[in-house]
Amino acid sequence: MDKLRLLFLVFFICTFSACSDSKYSFKEKPQSITIVLSKQNRSFSYRNFIEKLDTTIEINWVNAYTTPLSQLALELENADGIIMTGGVDIHPGLYDNSFDTIRCGTIDIVRDELEGVLLDYALEKGTPCLGVCRGLQFMNVHLGGSLHPHLPDTLSSIHRGPSGAVNHPIEIVKNIGVFDINVADILDPVSNHHQGISRLSEDLEVWAIAPDGLAEGVRHKDTIAHPFFVGVQWHPERSGDVNSLAIPIGEGFLKSVLNYE
Repeated sequence: MDKLRLLFLVFFICTFSACSDSKYSFKEKPQSITIVLSKQNRSFSYRNFIEKLDTTIEINWVNAYTTPLSQLALELENADGIIMTGGVDIHPGLYDNSFDTIRCGTIDIVRDELEGVLLDYALEKGTPCLGVCRGLQFMNVHLGGSLHPHLPDTLSSIHRGPSGAVNHPIEIVKNIGVFDINVADILDPVSNHHQGISRLSEDLEVWAIAPDGLAEGVRHKDTIAHPFFVGVQWHPERSGDVNSLAIPIGEGFLKSVLNYE
């Protein structure tokens, strides 16, 4: 009888508690969710990055860049999460340095305006929002911060190699609780950018830095209104699963999306 009771207890716990999915904590896991990408890349790397974390969930992906504004407004009403993806430079006029345009690469003012709409919505509604590379930079600019227009001129050239992507160490300086990290951990993810945060927005705080002092991870200070408003300067969607924080970042974002109401 003791063995039977033990088997029943194990079955009960695994059926009605966290054993059903130890990564998440919610009352009932949704069958489908909607995630808005500010701009979908050709390789679908952001989609692949999130989808592989839990193959039991159907994800409706919305490419904001190609969606008419009237339809995008409806998509945002149904959105469970927003990813601000990497891409071209942000117009320096948005941080009062229009004269630095000559030090920028390609600029897309349509995308700048669109991403302003996405962030306004995320900030108003508390929608989980992950910013990657340009996404982190736009979070900072939209909230009143500024950028280095060309890092090799002001800090260092460690963030991008002659042929593009490189790996360089990143140190965790603050445990922010939305994913599993440890202070003083040293990561080695994929980096590919020539701009970065100069003046940090007063609404953001830094939780990861590069060897030259550049902010590599930020989040909103108001964690009550914005439980997941996180930016990373590197590319978790292009980094390996080991020693890059890619999996914890993805799982932290997905957990917030699944619990968003």
